[in-house]
This record gives sequence, C-alpha cells and structure tokens, in this order.
Amino acid sequence: MKRIYIILGFIVLILLARLLSSEGGLSELFALQNQLQQLEGELDQQLSINTTLAQQVQDLSEQDSAVETLARQTLGMIAQDEVFIEVIEPKSPHTSSE
Repeated sequence: MKRIYIILGFIVLILLARLLSSEGGLSELFALQNQLQQLEGELDQQLSINTTLAQQVQDLSEQDSAVETLARQTLGMIAQDEVFIEVIEPKSPHTSSE
C-alpha cells in the first residue's frame, strides 16, 4: 500500500511540474489570456473605425452636399463660378538675441 502512495505522489509531482512548465502550462495560459485581451482591445478599435466609416459611406450615398464637402476638403476642388483664394501667412522674422 505504501508503494502505491509513493507512485501516486510521484505521478502528482510529474503532473504538477508539467502544469507549471512553460510548455502548455500556466505561464502559457496567462500569456494567451493577455494576448486575447490585447486582441479584443484592437477589435473594439476596429469596430469603432468601421462604424465611423459606415456612417461616412451612408452620408456620401444619401447627401450630395457631403460629396461636395469631401471634394472641397480633400481634393481642393471648387465650383465652376467660384474663385480660389489661398491665404499665405507671412513668416515671422527670427529675432536673434545678442
């Protein structure tokens, strides 16, 4: 009977060592849980971006003024009867401390 307890104790020690080892053990479990949390955070960010882009697509497909605004802001386009005026700020002279 004592021999069975020794064998069972040895098996428990081997299983415990395997559980605590880096190969498929608790440390790998914690690393995978950490990676899962990071990926879930990135997924939330991407879902937020997708929602914003979907709203922009809907606005562009429903409103002509949205297309016009986008063309003006990103492409610098103007209407046929408009005049484009670019305001150039003068550079401030550098003052040298003597």
